[in-house]
Amino acid sequence: MADKKIVCVIGATGNQGGSVARRFLQDPRFTVRALTRDTTSAKAQALKELGAEVVAAELDDVATLEVAFQGANIIFSVTQYWEPFFRPDCRAKAAELGISCRRYAYDVEYQQGRNIADAAATAVSTLDDNGFLVSTLSHANKSGGGAFTELYHFDAKADVFPTYAAEKYPALAAKMSCIHTGYFMTSYQILPGSYFNKQPDGSYQMRFVTAEDRPVPHLDVTSDTGNFVYAVSQMPPGKNYMAAGSTVGFGEYIKLWGKATGVPVSYKQITFEEQVADSGDDEDLGVEVTQMFAYSDSPGYDGGMDLVTAEDLRKAGIDCPMTTLEEWISKQDWSGILA
Repeated sequence: MADKKIVCVIGATGNQGGSVARRFLQDPRFTVRALTRDTTSAKAQALKELGAEVVAAELDDVATLEVAFQGANIIFSVTQYWEPFFRPDCRAKAAELGISCRRYAYDVEYQQGRNIADAAATAVSTLDDNGFLVSTLSHANKSGGGAFTELYHFDAKADVFPTYAAEKYPALAAKMSCIHTGYFMTSYQILPGSYFNKQPDGSYQMRFVTAEDRPVPHLDVTSDTGNFVYAVSQMPPGKNYMAAGSTVGFGEYIKLWGKATGVPVSYKQITFEEQVADSGDDEDLGVEVTQMFAYSDSPGYDGGMDLVTAEDLRKAGIDCPMTTLEEWISKQDWSGILA
């Protein structure tokens, strides 16, 4: 159909982008243009089989993004902070520059975000009124009153979306919605020593700097990001959102996990240094994630912002199915952790 709307999805083979691409592919009114670095990958080919137009694009190359965005009615933007932590060449470059990998990853993500905004501005005339849907987070330095000057994976996003986009491209910002994402429910995979720390008595202890009853948002990223973004696309522009299926404290999280697995559990609020140690041998990674958990305690993961939730969307008459934390826990295979 010639009148189908074009949805450009950045990172279409990743967690967030893949979920968004699959959701829009379910609606025959849309053509999904799936952007990825490697169009030959298994995930890219799977999207192609579902009906997506798979297009090569590189976040470090504005020209490729400009071409990919031509004629777009909706653009979903997501950037990648963590990749440099797992690339020896990036580690070496950070050392050469005399900066931490954390700071280097900020610089990479910030530039990628600017590149996306620069390229999206060239397509602003074809974008829907609410056609620029960006994955971002609260600004930790500003929201934390200066207490969190180096929570890089928050500020690398917020320094672009909304700040850079609003300052440089007001017409683009007028069509923008900022979608904050909660804690990925899969995060235990990179922090097993913090989420499920086996104790000498056989019980399991969750250990974070966050107070156990401090509510934090939790998101089934692969299943629900698409549902949430699809719902947001039906709203007017200019709003800030929190994508989450549940908002509960970590104390409640570990109780739900204990109920599902049948093992005794507890929660312990620990010091910053203890959580960094629990995070493993990569101190840079440990410091970055521990900063996030400390920020989640005060001022809060959302930075104190008033964010539109899935429940708000449903009250507005927009379907937005989301997976609760309890539902997600019940569907997982925990044998690897329990072994």
